[in-house]
Amino acid sequence: MAYNPRSKLREEHVANSPAAPLPIPGFISVIFDVPFPISVPDDHYTTYDPQKGIAVVTVSPKNGTRAFFRTGRITGPGAFQNQQQELLGPPCPRENRNYAMASKLTNGSQILTLNVNTGNDGGYIEAKYFSEVTVTYLADDINSIADQNTVFRRACEILNPFLDKYRAINQDYRISLVSMERNFYFAQCHTSPLEANERGLNVNALFATLQVGRRFNLQLGHGAANILRVNSYELLGPRSPITGALLQTFRAFIKEDYVLPLSYALILEALAYLQRIRDYRLAIVHAETAVEVHGVYVLTKLMIHYGQTQVEIEQTLENDRRYWGVKDKLRRLDDWTQRYCRDNGHAYQAFVGSGAFNAWESDLYTKRNSAVHAGANNFSYDEASAGIHAAKQCINTFEARCPGFENKVQMDPSMAGFRLNAGEVMF
Repeated sequence: MAYNPRSKLREEHVANSPAAPLPIPGFISVIFDVPFPISVPDDHYTTYDPQKGIAVVTVSPKNGTRAFFRTGRITGPGAFQNQQQELLGPPCPRENRNYAMASKLTNGSQILTLNVNTGNDGGYIEAKYFSEVTVTYLADDINSIADQNTVFRRACEILNPFLDKYRAINQDYRISLVSMERNFYFAQCHTSPLEANERGLNVNALFATLQVGRRFNLQLGHGAANILRVNSYELLGPRSPITGALLQTFRAFIKEDYVLPLSYALILEALAYLQRIRDYRLAIVHAETAVEVHGVYVLTKLMIHYGQTQVEIEQTLENDRRYWGVKDKLRRLDDWTQRYCRDNGHAYQAFVGSGAFNAWESDLYTKRNSAVHAGANNFSYDEASAGIHAAKQCINTFEARCPGFENKVQMDPSMAGFRLNAGEVMF
């Protein structure tokens, strides 16, 4: 008999917990939805648990809908009414039309995937595939469900490697990691304490009891708990509007021809991995790559300034051993920059050996190599934030040393406006 905590297990009431309850070992099941389809058969999958060795992940692909309406407002107590009135403004005239759209699936069938309304109050409703997931693991104390962070972090430690293995085999780019900050909105926790005669069993024997069915506590406050995902207006709402002199600069800037440098795009990607996707490894990799890219970008501009063609530069970078390594390129960038500053009467300061170089080496280069060459993945938000800060400082240093070659936009190296918080609801 397959284990199913939703339909096969009956409710068990437990006595009120004392002020300092003794640890109660047992099973915890965490049930929640993730906003992408995991294309495996509905089943219970025995998977790896870094703490106990074995856990069970139950997957069931589903489909629902997601909606957006221009004048929709979140319902709540009267405190929201003033906000709603402030958000209302004179609407632009929009012709009211409705459209229904269908899509053909790979098996040849068609499904309705989108309804669009073009009116002033309109918006859309789209089909949204998701997966219902249950993570069941052994806990030393089932009372840990009282701490949302602890129990959900444990569930993610089990589920995320499961997802990585799935997307590696299936090359499914839609799958992404789950954490307290993203990709879920609500979770239920059910518990099943071990009986006295079970406490001496090994992990394999304990998980075998799931096959014959166990009693799980399903009532809130009596062995069950809910985890609610919160969002933060800080990231959900727009940034402070551009005003004053900066707005005037923007108005003039948008009339000019401009291509965002690849290094700047990589920094923005690193910020997205830091704040939204919460993949700190990729944040570090993108930020370090941005420094390398911008270093070569400025180096190329200097070499062209001194008469070399693009073909000659590419051959030099490819064939001249003095330009092969990352640090070698930075040393050559120092050489060319020193020549430029001397010829144009600018003050020169070496990058290699400077504070910015040392920060790049410690906060980015070493960590990037650990991620790329050694597979390191246990980076923190603070480490990734420090790495992006170092990258922006390096780019600004390259720019400041070559007046006349600097980009039209200079990045603010500060990371003071970014904090680890719940972020926006991303389901």
